[in-house]
Amino acid sequence: MKALLMSGGLDSSALAHWLRPEICVTIDYGQIAAKGEFAASSALCSAMGLEHRRIAVDLSSLGSGSMTDRPSAPGAAAAEFWPYRNQMLITLAAMMLMPEGVTEIMVGAVSTDRHADGKAAFFRAMNRVLSIQEGGIHVTAPARHISTPELLRKSAFPYDLIGLTFSCHVHEFACGQCGGCLKHRECVDAVYHRMHEQLV
Repeated sequence: MKALLMSGGLDSSALAHWLRPEICVTIDYGQIAAKGEFAASSALCSAMGLEHRRIAVDLSSLGSGSMTDRPSAPGAAAAEFWPYRNQMLITLAAMMLMPEGVTEIMVGAVSTDRHADGKAAFFRAMNRVLSIQEGGIHVTAPARHISTPELLRKSAFPYDLIGLTFSCHVHEFACGQCGGCLKHRECVDAVYHRMHEQLV
């Protein structure tokens, strides 16, 4: 049984549409945008007919960067850097889902991810850590070698679901100015506006 870490952003939403995991899980770990991520993920999963779960664990005191409205930790590759974030998200999902028979946790990383925990070496290491433990869960990043626009095209993610997606790092509602919102606009323009122009 497969599960997907679902933030409601373009990458995880496209993976959900493409690979149809048995469970999508959204984690509220104390990030500013948690309510927006949960609302988007819930609406998207409902529209796609996928099961959606929520985990809530307040780890805001351990975070840094724009996702907590604090200065970034030393060595941050981007303003939204939260130390060991993907390691924490994968672990929390595994803790909840392993007893239910989940054997694979998918993460929506893409080739343009800047943080070390979005790179191939990280996912190999996390896969090794989880797979040698009870439950034998595997960690995968199916879109690691392609960009977000390529993933949107490959998954044939419907344009009519774009309005449900949410990529903001700093607010419950899309601010339109943070790195997540800017990436969202650029990728949507690159894929869907170009498609529209070709049709016209």
